[in-house]
Amino acid sequence: MTLRRTAAALFAAASATALLSGTQTASADTPHTLSVFAWNVDLGTSVVDWSQNEQAATRTPVIESIIRQHSADVVILDEAFNDSSNSDINSNLADLYPYRTPVVGGTCSGGGWNGTSGNCSSSPFVINGGTMILSKYPITAQYQHVFSNSTYGTWDYHADKGAALVQVDKGGVKTWVAGTHLQADESDTSTDTTQATRLAQLGEIKGWVNGIVGSTAPVLFGGDLNVEYYNGQSRGDYANAQAAVGGVLGTPATNPNTQLTTMDCTVSSWCQYMSGIETFPSNYDDDLDYLGYLNAPGRPVPVALPQVSTLFDPQSGWTAGQLDTNAPSDHYPVEATFQLG
Repeated sequence: MTLRRTAAALFAAASATALLSGTQTASADTPHTLSVFAWNVDLGTSVVDWSQNEQAATRTPVIESIIRQHSADVVILDEAFNDSSNSDINSNLADLYPYRTPVVGGTCSGGGWNGTSGNCSSSPFVINGGTMILSKYPITAQYQHVFSNSTYGTWDYHADKGAALVQVDKGGVKTWVAGTHLQADESDTSTDTTQATRLAQLGEIKGWVNGIVGSTAPVLFGGDLNVEYYNGQSRGDYANAQAAVGGVLGTPATNPNTQLTTMDCTVSSWCQYMSGIETFPSNYDDDLDYLGYLNAPGRPVPVALPQVSTLFDPQSGWTAGQLDTNAPSDHYPVEATFQLG
């Protein structure tokens, strides 16, 4: 694959991210903001962790430290399938994020949700959906939706994947945030088929959110959409995804200051490791993770789509050209700060 970065650009991006990560504060010019951080943390179930040596116990503390370092207002986590890791994340970050949802699909009724919709399965052969949301500020309502659309014959078919929708009250300003993880591609399944499933899932999210929120408040949206920004250009994947969900999606590819993609095996050693387990190319390199907002008639929207940045936290002493051995996931997290008024 063609690389879209240079060593100097990578180092500059890392330095800029480190300098900016702690400076996003409200001012008189931006009285109402909400920062959102989204990350596919690649934490498989305990059985997967054991059988594929995925080292969840070692990687989870690193995940926690990176989330804490960036200290966004709201955190969307995907592939949080590991119950032990989830318990640790919730406990160890409770001081910073005292409000959190359960994991989507962990239970199909009750469980702390204000409502559940879609095709949730309680079968012991179906795992949870792996998506949950953490917040610094009170979550005053929370809903889950489990997708009715899923590609038969893929691993996703055996998970209650879907979306979480929360209302966050930051200083009296209420904003909805939806987080999701869409259908993944697999080497033995047509990408046209899995992309069609993703578009159908985005349509589900649109209808579900509209039915709950209507035009009452802004709806921010993000997660691992598995929409290939670069490799999907010939299929129109990005434009089709925005149309299907009725929203505006940002990704690091549209940020001129971010050179690193969200799933970059040319840099991340953990991504290279997982490529051998999940049989994707060891030099895979694309943007799959997005942050944006959803439109609806009469619904207020953020002042503008902010730049979405890839967050790069390499090991101590890292220099351009080295593999990043600190990355605890095969995805890098993304973050954006939305101005709400």
